[in-house]
Parts: sequence; structure tokens; C-alpha cells
Amino acid sequence: MTLKSKELKIRIKCSGRTSKPKFSKGMRVEVRSDEEGYQGSWYTAVIVDSIGEHKFLVEYLTLRTEDESEPLKEKADVSDIRPCPPVIQRIDRFKMLEEVDAWYNEGWWVGLICKILDGLKYMVYFWTTNEELVFDHFTLRPHQEWIDGKWVIAFMV
Repeated sequence: MTLKSKELKIRIKCSGRTSKPKFSKGMRVEVRSDEEGYQGSWYTAVIVDSIGEHKFLVEYLTLRTEDESEPLKEKADVSDIRPCPPVIQRIDRFKMLEEVDAWYNEGWWVGLICKILDGLKYMVYFWTTNEELVFDHFTLRPHQEWIDGKWVIAFMV
């Protein structure tokens, strides 16, 4: 089948606005930390309230106040909040240089598989802290990025 260009019309409608995630009270999210020594880590939280147009009060599920008496609550900018990523069950082994999220210090940290060890263990390199640590298979998840309102799985080697 041959199409002539004048027979094919494509209409693209664009509002010029990018879609921002809509966060609401009670929604489970992940919040990024940019504090020194914690850059690039993400912590699970619940939206407690909206504070203006671009900030939210969040309550962390794993972080506690200094006296450990209650869950930590803090203000977070919308640019540091994302929906929780979908769960990807990873049955096969991670590969060398694959980007992963590692469960460490009560949050998810982005790292790189730098060595595959025996017994479903891996050495993971964290470029934000310049550390290498050992993790079990089930404390890792494939790294995903929240881009333009969609989850994108990191490049797999």
C-alpha cells in the first residue's frame, strides 16, 4: 500500500503544559533527601497536608524524630516528591554495572552493581558517597526514574 503525503494528515494537539503528578492527602510517596551525606536517597512517606502550591507536609514511614517517639514529619518541596515506583519482581540475578536502588539506612539509595558475589549477594557502588557495600538480592530493586509523569526503567547493560 502506498500513501501519498497529501492523503495523510496528522494532527498534534499540545497545550504547552507538562503533566505534574497530583499529590493528595493520604497518598504514599517517596521523598528525596539532599542533606549532606544523604544526596540521592529516597524515603517512603505519606502526604499529610498541602502547604501552598508547591510544598507538602509529609510523614515518613521509616524515619523517626530524634527522640524516636514518633514518625518524622517535615515540609517537602514538590520537586523532591514522586509517586512510589511500581514493584518489579526481579527473579534473575542483577548484572555487572546495572543501576539499582539499595535499601540502606531506612531508604532507597541509587547505586551500581560493581561485583557479583556468591549466594545472591552483590557489591554496590554509591557514587554520591563514594562507598561500596554488600547487599542481598532481595534488598535491591531495579532503578527506575520518574520522567514526564511516567516510570522509566534505567538502562540495563
